[in-house]
Amino acid sequence: MVGNLSVLISSCDKFSDLWNENINAYRKHWKNNKCETFLVTDKNSNWSKKGITLVVAEGQNDFPLRIKHALNQIKTQYVLVTLDDYFLIDDVSNDKLSYLVKRMEKEKIQYLSLYNRRITKKSKCQPIENLNNIDLQKKYALNLYPAIWDVDFLKRTIKDNMSPWLYEVSLTKTALEEDAKCMASLAGTFDILDVVRKGKVLHKAQRYFKKNNINIGNRSSISYFTEIKLFILDVISWYTPRWLFKIIKKLARKCGMTFYSED
Repeated sequence: MVGNLSVLISSCDKFSDLWNENINAYRKHWKNNKCETFLVTDKNSNWSKKGITLVVAEGQNDFPLRIKHALNQIKTQYVLVTLDDYFLIDDVSNDKLSYLVKRMEKEKIQYLSLYNRRITKKSKCQPIENLNNIDLQKKYALNLYPAIWDVDFLKRTIKDNMSPWLYEVSLTKTALEEDAKCMASLAGTFDILDVVRKGKVLHKAQRYFKKNNINIGNRSSISYFTEIKLFILDVISWYTPRWLFKIIKKLARKCGMTFYSED
């Protein structure tokens, strides 16, 4: 059993078609999970699943405020935050998660990343004992991929009237301002498949669904052109030197592109 930890799945009505299969994967890969689990949405719904508490933040169109609303129901010191379109694809070890939570308690860690999408092979994962300092000078050092948060710290990151895009950008800035202790576990403890981008299903997810007999309904697929473009932008963001990336962004802004990060 993992003590002092709850789970919060952030969602909204537009993504309710993912809920059943997301929770099926959650249960399949996280057996004997005793953590209280919440799914927050923006509209009333008749949907229900045993062991899942549906939290309705009526009228909250921006997900940061929905998260803030849901946090009022969480009684543990820590919460594992994930999204509706992140499907678990590998088994979760209660012992490993319990170890990480105890490390957070002992070392007063306020944010512990559990997922790095650059690590695609188990052979590249690190031992569970290894925790890595997060460089808060990097873009999106804190992000909305699966992570364990100190609930009070997470509440302080959420300001009113902040769009989802600006919110994710602001996370690292808030961590810097608070001198928060932010670490990353690269042990593959919470391995997910990113299913949707720009509201449409990624082709890698489609292949996984077909192989594993998963049916999320009729949500349309992203175009190959858009998916390739997003991949190229990711690679540029990951590996381009910061000074060069600033120049590229400046030129892109002149061509009409919009960026939410400052650098």
